[in-house]
Amino acid sequence: MHWIGRSIVLLALLVIAAAIFWPDAWRAGSGNAASKPAANGDPGPQTPAGLASDSQTITDDDNPHVSDMQNPLTRAIDGMLASHGEVFKDSESGLRDQVEQADRRLTGIKSEIRSALRNANRQVRVPGQNSPLVMMVVLEGVAKDELGFYGQPGKTPLLEALAEKGTVFESCYAGPSVDIARFMLMTGSGYSKGKARNNRIAEMMWNSGYRALLVDGTNWISEFERHYYDEDVSAEGDEETGLPTKLIFNGAEAKIVANQNENSDDDISTTALLVGQSRELLLNRPSNRPTYIEYHFAVTTDDPEVRAAQIAEIDQAIGRMFHAMHIVRSGRSMVMVVAGLPTAGQPQNDGILSESNLQVPLMIYRSHNKNVARIDEPCGLLDVLPTLAGVITSSRVPGHNGISLESWMDGKPISSRRFRWTNPSDEDQFAIRQGPWKAVFGSSDQLFFLPDDPREKNNVAAQHPQVLHGLSGSGPNRTKMNF
Repeated sequence: MHWIGRSIVLLALLVIAAAIFWPDAWRAGSGNAASKPAANGDPGPQTPAGLASDSQTITDDDNPHVSDMQNPLTRAIDGMLASHGEVFKDSESGLRDQVEQADRRLTGIKSEIRSALRNANRQVRVPGQNSPLVMMVVLEGVAKDELGFYGQPGKTPLLEALAEKGTVFESCYAGPSVDIARFMLMTGSGYSKGKARNNRIAEMMWNSGYRALLVDGTNWISEFERHYYDEDVSAEGDEETGLPTKLIFNGAEAKIVANQNENSDDDISTTALLVGQSRELLLNRPSNRPTYIEYHFAVTTDDPEVRAAQIAEIDQAIGRMFHAMHIVRSGRSMVMVVAGLPTAGQPQNDGILSESNLQVPLMIYRSHNKNVARIDEPCGLLDVLPTLAGVITSSRVPGHNGISLESWMDGKPISSRRFRWTNPSDEDQFAIRQGPWKAVFGSSDQLFFLPDDPREKNNVAAQHPQVLHGLSGSGPNRTKMNF
């Protein structure tokens, strides 16, 4: 009897296929007068689909089978199986399982097709060889004086070698807290309360045709912000040992067995693990699209020796990643941005608006750059987004408040800007920086000439009241915008 069931299924498929490919013929064959248009062109009265006319009596046996299938084809087959249960008997459950599996597969295929169409319509391809490979390294909790290219030679030799061919920004500002700094870097905008952060850098790179990769050793990129990356790698660590216990790749998790045994000789650090995975993505999973890869590293320990060792490991890791990018460049130019963030546990005290708390590292390397420079004029993390937009010549640039630093990197200085910051724990205290001057307003007004007093030890407000008044503007400036 099994052949009868299979014959009915085959017949149903043929009928459905005929209805799909010759729908006009099927509709034309209907002689129901109720479905014909009235003489004046308006549709005549129709009986709602699935209901009988008033002259008919509806019984329990007339109720149609309600299928939970997601696709018309599999719903039709499911209804046929339900209405001919006596014919299929023992084989009915097995056939329905196969139909359910086919329904799931068909639904998945449709979803992938829709996603591919959305991506194709949204993403603009950029010119092949004119699109540089871009690498952005975000260093959280690493101060300027811990990096060799800020006057401490030998601490980070690989970064120093790149900085010697790039542009170092001596006065790059973040914000009075790590959250504000992250906001400014990711959005290219000044921060104010109530603003939602959105990963506009990754969005811009993806929209511009880049293969966007995230290698995250800090885990502060939210799930919503991660959807702009084609692939992302992160690690989950043990709070006591600091060693990674899980590797997470595109949502899939893998245990790090080597870090969970008693033998410490085969332990692997988060930095080494993530760098190994990123090299795998670059070297063994090539793409025809230009690559944008973003690395996040954090140094949180207070122990000087441990900090120095971790920063040295990160320096070596950056060298390995740069080498991998160099291998896959295929004639393209390369751009690398090294940007710093404040420490996540930074205390909120009266010194929060000091230069040491506000300034972070920023260095930009371009393989085709012929102008090596050190820029003293102040800039900010919010300038990274428009700078990247300029170097990739993107036509999909989101709204921002920053400026491109390309002119400075090309040896063409731009006019001075005014920066503002508000103390997050005391909105009556704020600081303003413009050119060589910095003023701090609050319970007492202070003015510093930074070229001669970078550590802000000498208050010269009494000697330069005009400068102080010019920076304050008209009346107390209580802005919450940190730009």
